[in-house]
Amino acid sequence: MIHTLLSNRMEDLVNPLATLLAVPVANPLAPDTIMVQHPGMEHWLSMALAEHPERRVAMNLEYPLPVAQMWALIRAILGGERVPEQSPYAREVMTWRLYELLATERVLNDDAFAEPNRYWQHQSKRQQSLRRFELAEQLADLFEQYLMYRPDWIERWDQGGEDHWQAQLWRLLVEDEPDHPVRLLRDAESRIARPEAPLPERLFIFGINSLAPLWLDFIKGLAERGGVDFHIFCLNPSDEYWGDLVSEKQAARQRAQWISHQEEEQDLALDVGNPLIASLGQQGQTFMNQLMERADRETPGFAHPMAESDSLLHRLQADILELADSRGQPSGEADGSIEVVRAHSALREVQGLHDWLLHQFNNDPSLKPRDVLVMCPNVEDYAPFVEAVFARRFDDLPETVPPLPSSIADRALRDADPTVAAFLDLLSLPDARFQVNQVMGWLQVPAIRARLDLSGDDIEQIAHWLEAASVHWGLDAGQKAEWTGGHDNDHYTWDQGLERLLLGFAWGDEEAIVGNRLLLPQVEGGDAVILGKLMAFIHELRALARDLRQPRTVGDWQAFLHQRLRQALFAADSEFEPAHDDLRSCIREFSEHSARAGFTGEVTLPVVRHVIENSLASPMRTGRQFLTGQITVCSMIPMRSIPFRVIAVLGLNDGDFPRQRPPLGFDLMAEDGPRPGDRSRRGDDRYLFLEALLSARDRLYLSYQGRDVRTNTERQPSLVLSELLNYLEGRSDWSREHIRELPLQPFSEANYTGEYPGFDEHWLRLGEPREPRHNCVALEAPEWPESLSIEAMVRALENPALHFARNRLKLYLDQSGQPSLEDSEPFQTNHLDRYKLQHSVIDSVLTGDTDTIERARQRFHLSGDAPDHPLVDEELDDWQEQAERFAHHLRDEKAQSLTPEPLSVELDGITLEGELPRTPDGTALIWRLASLKAKDYLRLWLNHLLANSVKETTTRGLYRAKQVHQLTRVTLPAMDTDTATDHLRQWLDLWRRSLCEPLPCHADLGVAMADEKYHEGKFGALWHDDYNQRGVGLDPYMAWFWPEGPEHDPLYEMVAPLYGPIFETMETKDLSLEAAHE
Repeated sequence: MIHTLLSNRMEDLVNPLATLLAVPVANPLAPDTIMVQHPGMEHWLSMALAEHPERRVAMNLEYPLPVAQMWALIRAILGGERVPEQSPYAREVMTWRLYELLATERVLNDDAFAEPNRYWQHQSKRQQSLRRFELAEQLADLFEQYLMYRPDWIERWDQGGEDHWQAQLWRLLVEDEPDHPVRLLRDAESRIARPEAPLPERLFIFGINSLAPLWLDFIKGLAERGGVDFHIFCLNPSDEYWGDLVSEKQAARQRAQWISHQEEEQDLALDVGNPLIASLGQQGQTFMNQLMERADRETPGFAHPMAESDSLLHRLQADILELADSRGQPSGEADGSIEVVRAHSALREVQGLHDWLLHQFNNDPSLKPRDVLVMCPNVEDYAPFVEAVFARRFDDLPETVPPLPSSIADRALRDADPTVAAFLDLLSLPDARFQVNQVMGWLQVPAIRARLDLSGDDIEQIAHWLEAASVHWGLDAGQKAEWTGGHDNDHYTWDQGLERLLLGFAWGDEEAIVGNRLLLPQVEGGDAVILGKLMAFIHELRALARDLRQPRTVGDWQAFLHQRLRQALFAADSEFEPAHDDLRSCIREFSEHSARAGFTGEVTLPVVRHVIENSLASPMRTGRQFLTGQITVCSMIPMRSIPFRVIAVLGLNDGDFPRQRPPLGFDLMAEDGPRPGDRSRRGDDRYLFLEALLSARDRLYLSYQGRDVRTNTERQPSLVLSELLNYLEGRSDWSREHIRELPLQPFSEANYTGEYPGFDEHWLRLGEPREPRHNCVALEAPEWPESLSIEAMVRALENPALHFARNRLKLYLDQSGQPSLEDSEPFQTNHLDRYKLQHSVIDSVLTGDTDTIERARQRFHLSGDAPDHPLVDEELDDWQEQAERFAHHLRDEKAQSLTPEPLSVELDGITLEGELPRTPDGTALIWRLASLKAKDYLRLWLNHLLANSVKETTTRGLYRAKQVHQLTRVTLPAMDTDTATDHLRQWLDLWRRSLCEPLPCHADLGVAMADEKYHEGKFGALWHDDYNQRGVGLDPYMAWFWPEGPEHDPLYEMVAPLYGPIFETMETKDLSLEAAHE
C-alpha cells in the first residue's frame, strides 16, 4: 500500500509520522527507515521527533537517500551475490570506468568516437589526462541521468537499437558490467514476490518533492506485490486539486496556438487558479500528479494560515492553499510580515538584514536565534559578509546591540577551513613559482605553523630575514629557468637567500662577501633554530614539488597524500582534527571509487587534484552547521523546506536566481526535450521559492541588489520575486513603494531614520558631522634625560607629532619597520640604492681606497637589490661618476682631512652632545649627495648652533642641487656664543614640548613658512597634496592629531622664530658638478 500524507505545513507531518512509528512491527529491533533528500532535513526531523510528546526520543532510525534505499531494496530482492553493495554505475565510479575506457584501442581507433577523441586528444600531452577525465565526468553524469529519466533509451541501446557514439560507448561500458541499474530494476520488478531476503514491512519517505517515475513505478510494485507499506509525507501547497493548473504564460501560449489552428475563436477551459502556485509550482505539480496516480490512500492534514493571524503573509499563504486569485480584491494594509528590501551590494544586504533582525528580536522576546533561517543562492557569496557583520566579537558591539549568534552551513571545505585550503594549494606545487608571499601564506596556516612549532613572532622574524635576503620567487636556478626559459642564475631565489642567511650566521656579526655570496648577519644565537625550521620546510616543499610530478596508482596516491602531504606538513592537534577527518574521508572516497571501478592504472597529478578539489567543493560534505541553535545561514537547496518563524532570502537578483545550468553540447536529453518527471535547476529553484513562502511562519524577508554599486543604475529583481510583487500589488494595499531601499553607505543619515533604523553606533558616529578631535591633550612632563644628542633632536623635531605619539602614547600609525615582501624581483634601481652606493664611492675617493668602490659595486650586485639585466652596470657607472665629481668638490673643501670633534654644552640640566667634522681651518663641514630637504636644514642648523655655543664656527653644507649636474653649497657664518646658545635653548624647549603635547611644527612646514615669499594662501597647498609635493596633512600622525589641519596663525608664530634665522643667515651658492675636478 502507498499511503500519502499531505500538508501545507511540514511540522504538521511530524505528528502522523510519530504515530506510525509507534505502531510495532514484527521485529522490534529492526530500525525504521525514513528516506530524506538532505542531511538538514534529517537533522530537523530527528529533533522534531525527539521533542514530540508521544516519543520524547528519536532512536533506531535510519535516514538514507532515496536512491540508496532503492538500491538496497533491489539487492534484497535479487541477492547480494548479483547486486553489489555499491553500484558500479554510480556517477563517481562510472567516471573512472569511462576514463579508462576512453583510452582503450577500441575507442581510439574507431571513427565513431571521433567527437569525444577530438575533445581530449587535441590538447598538450600534459593536459590530455585531465581533459579525458573531465570528459568521463560529464559522460558519467549524463549516463546517470539517462538511467534515471530515460530508461527506455538504455534498454533500446542494450538491444543495439542506435549507433551514435554515446550508445556505442554505453554498450562498451555494459560489456564489462552487464547488470546496470535499469536491468537490475526490471529483474527485481519481476521477482518482487520472491525476494532473496526479507523486505521491510514499512518504509517512510519524508519531505521529498521530486522522484523519478522509474522509482515511483518500483515503489508501486513493492507496495502491490512485495507487501511493503510506503508512507510518503509531502509538503503540498494546496488542499485543492491543482494538477491541471497552468500558468498565465502557458494559458496565453495555448490560446494563441488554439486561435491559429481554429477558424473561430473558442473558449478554452484553462484553469489558472492562484497564479503563484501555477507559475512557481510546476515541478511539484508534476510530482504530485505522478504520486497521486500511484497512491492507494491519501490523508490530508492541512492547516489554514488565517487561523493564526490575518497578516499579509498568512493571507498570501491562504490564497495559495485555496487556489484563490485575490488580485483586484484589496483586503488589508501592508503590515511588515513580508519585507522586500533593495540594496546596492551583498554587504549592504547583510547589514540591512542584521538591523532588521535586531528589531524583530527587540519587538518579540519569544523569538530566538534558532527560529531564523537566512538563505541565499550561493552561501559562499555571502559568507564573508555574514562573518564580518554577524560574527563580530561581541565585545565590539555597543551595549544596546545584543549579539546575534549565527552559523553558516553548506560551505565548501576548501573555502571554510584554512587547513583544507592549504592542502589543496600544496597540490599545485609543481606549477608554483614559490613566490615569497605564497610561501609565507602557507607558513601562516595554523596547522602548518603548529607542525613547525613557529610562533607569530617567529613568522615576522622570518619575513624580515627574507626581505634582507631579497627572496622573491623560485626555489633555485633550475626551477627559475623553467619559468624564464633562459636565465639559469639563482638571483632572488630561496636557495640564494637561505644560503646567505645560513653562511652569514656561521661567519659572524658583519656582512662579508665570500665565494660570490653576500653573507648576511641577520640570524643570531637561538634564532638559528627558526632558520633551520624554515629551511626544513622549503626542503620539504622542494621534495613534494618533485614527487608530485610522478604518476602513481590510486593506491599509491592515497598513501602519498596521507604520509607525505597531510601528516608531514599539518599538525594533528585536536583543533585541526575535523579538517584531518574530512581530508581522510575525501582521500578514502577517491580510492574507493576507483577501486570499485576496477581501475588499476597510473594517474597524473592534474587528475588527482581535480578529483580532490571537486570532492572538497561539495556543500553536501559540510552539514555540521545546520540547525545549531543559532541563526542558520545556508544555500538555497531543494527539498529542505523546513519551517522557521522568520525566513530571509538574500540575493534574489535577476540572472542569479533561478539559477541556470546550460546543457552540454552532447546532452541528448536537452535535444530530446523535457518529459514529465524531469528535473531542472530552474524548476527546482522556482519550487524552492514557493516552499520558502509556505515555510515562513511569522515573517518573510526578501532582499535583492536593486542598484549598481558603482553607477547607481536600477537593476531588476529575480523573475520569481517580480511575480510575487505583481501579485501583492493586486492583493493588498501593498505597492512597490513599500520596497525599502537601503542607502549605499551604512553611515548614511537615512540609515538611522525610518521604520528600521540602524543599531551600530560606530557607523552613526562616522556619519555625524565631524567635530575637532580632542587628541591634542597635554601630558605631564616626563623625567628628562641627562644627555641628548643633536641627531636625536633632529629626528624628533623633523616630525614632532610622530615623536610624541610613539614616545608618549606608544601609538604607531604607519608601517615603518614592517617587512615588505615583493613577489617580483626589482626591475629598476631606486634612490636609496643610489644613495648608499654613491656615499661608498665618496668615502673611497676621500680616503684614497679605490678597492672600496669595487667592493661597493660588487655588494650592490650581490645584495639582490639590483635588477638582473646588463644595463645596470651602465647606470652604476653614471652613479659612480657623479659621486666622484662630488668627492672632488669635497676635496676642495678639505673634506679628506676632516677631523670629527666631539662637542657638548649643558642647557637647563640637559647636556647636548654632538660630533662635528672640522676641516683643518676649523670650518665645520656636513655633506650629503642628495637634494636638500627640511631635515638637512634642521641638521645643519642645530649642529651649527651647538658648535657656536662652544666657539665661533663657520659651518658649510654640500648637497645635490635641484638642477641636473649642479651642487648647492650652504654657508652659515660664525655667530657669537651667547646668540647661538639662545637659539639652541629655543630648540631644546621645543623638544621638551614635543614630549608633553603634539606639535604641528613639522620641519617641512617650518622650512616653507620661513621662505620670504610665503603667505597664508599657500598653506592649503602645503597641507593637502598637490602636483609638486606630498601634503604634510597626509602624514598619518599629522592627520591623526589635526584631521582638518592646525590653525595657521598659532603655527606660524611657533615656527617663524625658529626657522626664520636659518634662512636669514644662510648663504647658498650653486656649483657645477661637471667642473668638480677641474
